[in-house]
Amino acid sequence: MENMNKRDRPFIAIQKNNSSDNLVFHVKNGIRSIKYKPVDYQQLHALTEAKKLASASIELKVDSVKEQLKAVFEKLSLEQQKLENNLSEWNIKILDHSSEEKNNLLSELPMELETLECPYPDLKSSICNEFCNFTEKYQKKLQDFDLQLEDIYRNFQLSEEDHWVYQAVLDQYPGDLCGRRTLYLDMLQRYFPHKSRHDLIRKYWAKKEEKWQEMEMRDLQRLEELKKLMAEQSAKDRERVKYRQELLEKRLMEKNEVALQEAHEEAERERRLEALRKQVAIVAQFDPVRMMSDTMASKAKMGIGIEEEFILQKPLFTLNTYNEQQIISDPRLRFELALREAGLHETFYAKEMLPKISPQKPPRKDMESTVFKI
Repeated sequence: MENMNKRDRPFIAIQKNNSSDNLVFHVKNGIRSIKYKPVDYQQLHALTEAKKLASASIELKVDSVKEQLKAVFEKLSLEQQKLENNLSEWNIKILDHSSEEKNNLLSELPMELETLECPYPDLKSSICNEFCNFTEKYQKKLQDFDLQLEDIYRNFQLSEEDHWVYQAVLDQYPGDLCGRRTLYLDMLQRYFPHKSRHDLIRKYWAKKEEKWQEMEMRDLQRLEELKKLMAEQSAKDRERVKYRQELLEKRLMEKNEVALQEAHEEAERERRLEALRKQVAIVAQFDPVRMMSDTMASKAKMGIGIEEEFILQKPLFTLNTYNEQQIISDPRLRFELALREAGLHETFYAKEMLPKISPQKPPRKDMESTVFKI
């Protein structure tokens, strides 16, 4: 196995030529091919020196870039410090300006209060007076807070680094922690041994006052936003009320028109009924003798005009019917008698012609029956 492994390994053959400058390595890669590569050591040495010079120049360039970056970072840090100082100055100016705006805002009456629609002028004046009193009290309270803050900042000043440490210590203890105030005051006394506990408490209250001031500013901004929203809502409400008023007036006009139309139709109906009444009215002639004479009932009661003899052959009831002449005068009866005499009363012709013959006098419409019209 060792002989087989040795035979499988590649081998290197070295051959010296007449020229001592060239050295040829015979490298066998596998079994099939043999490649020869001449090597020039002077050329390799020159290439190595060139690469060293190139790497040295690159290192010099990197060092110069590092120095430039360092100079740029120093310049940027100086500019950052300058910008922070400018921002702190502008922050003070903005706070002063915001306090002035706040005072101006509190001194002016809002537009909603000036344009308030009130049916009683005394009530509107009393509302304005109450608003002014409330504004004065609120402004006085803000001035007291400002004086307290100035006193606290005047007696207790911290550098930026100390202020950052103070804020970091406060942030370590959550707000819902039991005994939070005692814990962070003890920690602050370790970081600031030259400050008394009273000074640290005053710093705490200064932070509180600052937060209250921020909350008041947010409340004022929110108040301004609410005033704007109320103004917009009041404008929308006025438009809506105007629209509703127009709708109400339109409905009232429509109701009045409908009422007038109904009254006109009722008057027209009464006029037609009155005309019909006049057409069927009973006109009685002036007869004072008949008016003053006895009536049939009074005569019967007194026995005047009563027949004394009893007529035996007189019928018990009077019959209201047709006589023979009226019956014979009907053309339908005469046509039926003629057909019967001719023996044609049961023919199809008789059934077709008898309904077509109209009576001598047409029947009244109120006597028409609908029993057989099915």
